[in-house]
Parts: sequence; structure tokens; C-alpha cells
Amino acid sequence: MREEVLRLSHVTYQEQGNTPLRDFSLNIFAGEIMGLIPLNCGHSMTALTELLRRNLPLQTGSIYYREELLNSWCAPAPRYNQIGVIQSDSCLVEGLTVADNIFVLRPAFRTWLIRPRILRQQLQPVLDRLDAGISTDAYVGDLTHFQRFLVELVKAIVAGCRLVILREVSTFISDSELSRLHQILRRYAKEGISFLYLGFHYEELARICDRTALFSNGRITKVLEHEAMNLSIIGSYDDMVRRQLHRQQGREERPPVLRVEGMSGGAAEGLSFSVAPGECVVLQDLQNRVFQDLISLFHGEIPIEAGCIYLDSVPYVPGLDRRIAVIRERPDRSMVFPQLSCLDNVGITLDHRLPELWRSTQVQKGLRQACAEVLGDEVFRHLPEQLSVRQKYDLVYQRVLLQNPKVVFCVQPFQGADLEMRIHIWELLEQLLKKGIALVILAINLADSLSLASRLIRIRQGAPPEVYEQSEFGHIPFHAPWLNLYQGFK
Repeated sequence: MREEVLRLSHVTYQEQGNTPLRDFSLNIFAGEIMGLIPLNCGHSMTALTELLRRNLPLQTGSIYYREELLNSWCAPAPRYNQIGVIQSDSCLVEGLTVADNIFVLRPAFRTWLIRPRILRQQLQPVLDRLDAGISTDAYVGDLTHFQRFLVELVKAIVAGCRLVILREVSTFISDSELSRLHQILRRYAKEGISFLYLGFHYEELARICDRTALFSNGRITKVLEHEAMNLSIIGSYDDMVRRQLHRQQGREERPPVLRVEGMSGGAAEGLSFSVAPGECVVLQDLQNRVFQDLISLFHGEIPIEAGCIYLDSVPYVPGLDRRIAVIRERPDRSMVFPQLSCLDNVGITLDHRLPELWRSTQVQKGLRQACAEVLGDEVFRHLPEQLSVRQKYDLVYQRVLLQNPKVVFCVQPFQGADLEMRIHIWELLEQLLKKGIALVILAINLADSLSLASRLIRIRQGAPPEVYEQSEFGHIPFHAPWLNLYQGFK
């Protein structure tokens, strides 16, 4: 009989008047990699993570971890369960070494009980097994995102966690690193460690998980065995890709609106690319070190050490140029200003075109009427924090369209989005392309972004960029449900 590590039975959990988990039931066995995909309401994943991590009381139901009852009304709320959690935002301290992060920061650790030198000697063989070039004396700030992830994994296992929650791990590591990670997870699973793999990409979980549960509106709707997992659930992606391929085939070749030639500065070295109106180019940062510096170079926050930029065939002077827009990661969080009204949020970039916007009632009325056709008038009757995630995305993208840019840089546009939102974001990006805007997607994982692209440029520090045309996408060592559509594409 298989050992049960975790069991959630008919769990209902409420927070701040919402019910992210309703009659939620799930079990995980020892040595199992269990997948969990939210089809909508991605915030339920946050609630589940906190519920398992912290001993928070439930409205109904029960949770057992290694046969111990958790999350009862009798348990104190601050108590943390012995369940590891690893997510896209690292919890490691950059100013400390790997060994210090793993041992010294553990609760109840006493440096005077154990000699640090002995700890390092015992830890190094564990790190060597990962084959990732991690030293116990290395400072976390010098590690790659992939190495930091592995350190967090070792930290959880050393702390005695028999269940580790992995949340959205593919958002900050490349596909090749993801494959290496899967090998490491399988090795630990054979040793009895269990994993709860939370993600939005069905195709990713199908590669690694023994079972995968789909949940919608806070409930588990279906649990699929590994053998039964297929990609029919995301068949709509095939339709979108086919539509995009047809559009790309019929697209008239136009001169590039943006040309970057041998640009160096910050972490960027000798970067060259061009993008035409209505074209999408994907820049994949294989080490997750270039993106922030790239945006800073265009904004003039970092000096360009070599190379040049041309916008509309004219040398571009870095600065806050309205012709270039940036949509950052998780724009529902990073680009919505709660202190402003929804109308001001939409029109905040129009100060250069309509300087009297904030003082003209007539202009504000006209702007509201124009945007209501896209956003719905009900949006303007609410405060920004009252909007849904989808409404916030629509608001930000409408703001960008009103800015009337020639080029849009979009940083990891699909990060943190559930399946429904992924499709919606895809449609928002397609709308930019239809309006003739040049789109540059900055991505780490290609699972969504490549489906819009006509060209892929892979960036790695210390090596020349790798350039792939759309006809070569089918030969890239990369997993995506729609990649077969590119096979033989000319």
C-alpha cells in the first residue's frame, strides 16, 4: 500500500470575503510528482500555497500531512508546516553564502553547536550531485536563477521536508534548464520526496507529473494519470497558431521600424536585431540577466557602450520616448496605479498628446466614451483594486494603444496567467500586431511567446546570439503543444 504524504479532504477556505478553495480534495503519495493546473482563478493557487505552508484555520474540511492533522482552529496561526515552497521569487538572502542560506537561516539553528567547516564538507557532495557548479562558499547574489532554485530545493530537503511545492518554476529558467530540473526531481522522487507541481502550462506538467489535477473555481474537476494526459485541452492554441501562421504568410515585407546594431551596455553584449511594423520578434534570455538592462538601455538609465539604435531609420536617443512602450511582467500588479482612478490609469500616457487632459472635462468624457467600447463603462465605476485580473490587463493594453507607439517591448507577457488568461493575453498581443505595432517579446521560457513570433533570438552572455527564422522553429529542441505545426513549414 502506497504511503500517503498529504491529504486534503473537502477543504473550504475563505480569506477577505473570498472563497478561493471550495470543497477541495486532493491526495499525494510518497515519491509522487503531482501536478495542479488552474483553468481559471489563478489566485486560488496562491491561497493553496499559503494554506499548506502556514497552519491557517479552515472553514470546513481537513488536511493531513504525514498523518498529522493540520490547519485546525485549535492550532496557532503563525505556526509553519514542514512543507517546502519554491516559487519564482527567491527567498534566499543574496548577501549570504549558499551554506549560510541552507543552515544558518534555519529556525533554531545554533552556530555554536556545529562547526561551519564540517557543515560545508557535508553539504558539498549534496550540491555536487546536482551537477550545476554550485559551491557552498558561493554567494547567492552570484548564482543564476536556476542555481538559486536548486539551492532552495536542497534547503527544503535538508530541513526535512518530505513534500515540496514548486510554483511557476518555468517562468524564470530556460527550457534546457527545465529539462535538467525534471531529471533532478525524478531522482529525488525515487528517494521518497514528494512534489506538488503548480503551473499553468499543461504541456509542461505532462512531461514530468505522475498525475495532474485540473481545478476550476476552487474545485478539482478532473485528475489525470500520466498515461491519459494529452493536449486536447489546449486545442484552441492550435487554432491560434494556425491563424497566426496564415497572417504571417500573407504579411507584406516592410522595412524595419527598429534596428539594433551591435549594442552593448550593462549585461547586453553585441546585441543586434530588427523588427518591422506588425512583426513579432522574441528575445530569449537563456540566463535571465539581460532583460532589465535592455529596457534600461532604451530608457537611457544605462549608457550604451557600443553599437547604435535606429528608430524609423533615424538614430535613436535613449530616453523616455513615447514611440517605444514597455509592458512589464504581471502588468496587473506592476502597471496599475491604485492611487489613480481607472480613467486616469488609462490616460496617464497621453500627457504629451493631450496636455490639458486632467483639466478638461470634455476630453475626459470623450476618452471615457472611447475606452468604454473596449473596456466596458462599468470599469470606470470602480476603483483599480476592485477590477478583475482580466480587466486590469485590458486597461494596461488599452493605455498602450492610446499611446500610439511604434514599438512595444513586452516582458514575459504570460507569466502567472492561467489557461484562460493565456489565451486572452495572446489575443491582446495579436491586436497590437494587427494595428501595425512592432512587438518585441522578452522571454525566458518559450511555451507561449514563440507562437506569435516570426523570428527567435536566443541570448547568452559570452556567446554570440542564436537566430532562428520561423521556418526553423520546428527544429528547436523545445517542447510546446503546437510545435508540430511548424514541422515542414516554409
